[in-house]
Amino acid sequence: MGRNFNLAAWFVVSTIATTVVLQPQRILAATLQASNTQAVRETSQTTATLEYQQGLTAAAAGNFPQAIGKFDLAIELNPGYVQAYIERGNVRDSLSDLPGAIADYTKAIALDPQHASAYYNRGTVLSKSSKRQEAIADYTKAIGIDPQYAQAYLNRGNELDDLGNVAGALADYNLAIQIRPNYALAYLNRGITYGRSGDQAKAIADLQRAANLFKAKGDIDKYSRAQKIIRDIQSEI
Repeated sequence: MGRNFNLAAWFVVSTIATTVVLQPQRILAATLQASNTQAVRETSQTTATLEYQQGLTAAAAGNFPQAIGKFDLAIELNPGYVQAYIERGNVRDSLSDLPGAIADYTKAIALDPQHASAYYNRGTVLSKSSKRQEAIADYTKAIGIDPQYAQAYLNRGNELDDLGNVAGALADYNLAIQIRPNYALAYLNRGITYGRSGDQAKAIADLQRAANLFKAKGDIDKYSRAQKIIRDIQSEI
């Protein structure tokens, strides 16, 4: 599901210090209680991390039910585990549980409003749910947080193209390519958009560039697709 990176924003709340006088026995009891509470918290967080890592391993192996179970445990142990919500959302997306995926990404955003990939991932699922305007809003939010988010420009361009906004789509593809000069998918999609708008010369140039990049990466399926589109355009000239 695209990239999973973290940004964080912190709000500082000032408090008023209050001095409380305790009896010596109570001071000792309070100190021990605080120490024990901290130890329990640290143990819980460590266990949550282990469950999360096992969830990643299960997901990579294609064992999605086990992955969800592990992410469930990680979140139970650490309810503020942002990345666990995101990865569980990714697995739910893979299982076509789009509402569940959206719910997980939304929770991650609530916990960390500056998490660009949470917006991006939610945008991709909203797009699959045919909620294009909401998807565009999420991609735009991701870009606002991370202006170098090439995939977000690409996907927003796709949505704009589907909505008939050719100029907006081309602008987004241009920005994606500016950020990642060898971004094969951006050249492919920009070439398709140029072709639809009647600029066959630019379309063929972009599609050939995409084909060359796909071939260099060993992606023969996409290379063949780009070449086929080129032939289709040439047949109409």
